Amino acid sequence: MVKGFVLAATLAAAGASAQTWEVGAIGGYGFSPKMSVKAPSGSADTGPENGGAVGVYGGEDSSKHWGGEARYLYRYSNFKLSSGNTSVSFGGHTHIIEGDLLAYFRPKGSRIRPFVAFGGGIKVLVGTGTESAAQPLARFAALTATREILPTAGIGVGVKIALKQHVRLRIEARDYISAAPSGVIAPAPGASISGIPHDILGLVGFSYTW
Repeated sequence: MVKGFVLAATLAAAGASAQTWEVGAIGGYGFSPKMSVKAPSGSADTGPENGGAVGVYGGEDSSKHWGGEARYLYRYSNFKLSSGNTSVSFGGHTHIIEGDLLAYFRPKGSRIRPFVAFGGGIKVLVGTGTESAAQPLARFAALTATREILPTAGIGVGVKIALKQHVRLRIEARDYISAAPSGVIAPAPGASISGIPHDILGLVGFSYTW
């Protein structure tokens, strides 16, 4: 019985020591394809503007080819509404909070590790501009100083490169997919937003591992 307990404790300690923990900072640039607001009088394009993104992440590699992590991103993203020669820009930003599962193509310990990532979380849209009753293109939608929380799914591809014993470079592309907003970008009566919102980001990060 004692021998069994010692063996179990030894295996548990070995499993814990085999885990590789990682924390890092990341940044890049985001692109969002436009959505369409359709109204009886015509249509307009809308969505977040392109802009930079910064964030932090942390996680672990729990086995040779699998790992998990949590991430926070702050996306600089004013909101835009345009039709013909008329365009409205409204101050805003987006918070992205998610958890991911990572699948690596090369085993833990390799210097270069390509991976795919998939997971989900929430996207918080925050309008910070000044509202106006005479906002142009109000017949399509109103850009509002509100906060809206949307569920989001994330997918991505990337590569981690070990630069030193505890330092990694990370290069990746991510797509965050969510439901269409209805608060920060509020359709006018009789109008509706069509299209699936995407936040497509190119990101570079550095991390410390132990």
